[in-house]
Amino acid sequence: MIRAAALGLVMVLAACAAPNLTGIAAGVGENVSAPRRPLADPELATFAFEPVPGVPVTVADELLRRMWRRAEREGLKVVKRPGGPALFTVEGTMTTVSDDTNSLIFFTFDVVDTSGRRLHRISGQQGSEETDGDPWSNVEDRDLDLIATRLAALLRAWLYADA
Repeated sequence: MIRAAALGLVMVLAACAAPNLTGIAAGVGENVSAPRRPLADPELATFAFEPVPGVPVTVADELLRRMWRRAEREGLKVVKRPGGPALFTVEGTMTTVSDDTNSLIFFTFDVVDTSGRRLHRISGQQGSEETDGDPWSNVEDRDLDLIATRLAALLRAWLYADA
């Protein structure tokens, strides 16, 4: 009897139209979509990388330079001029945490098209054995290089997935 009631409730909720949702739930449909296919011809793709907000300037600048270099090594066309025309923009967020034994950098990068629609998301974490004070002070060049390398390889894999 309880199972039948629960099943009925699930069916009623499933029949609700998404436009009736409010608050955070209203945007869930847009944000949980499968990656969209980028282009018919990947050779036409250009990428602009936005600076990561909330990250200390020295770390953000170094990460941006490393992302450019790694993307170019992967054969991606990079637009380095701020506001320059690119088919795709890569926007990121990063945060760090540390405890007595290590530090972690959590990152998420969204690939958006010229209309601002998210096409693909890349996320992960990078560990560091440094634990001294401010977590951002524990971020080493090696950590930034590993993040940039992963990002560039995953961008290329996404771009050429169906080519």
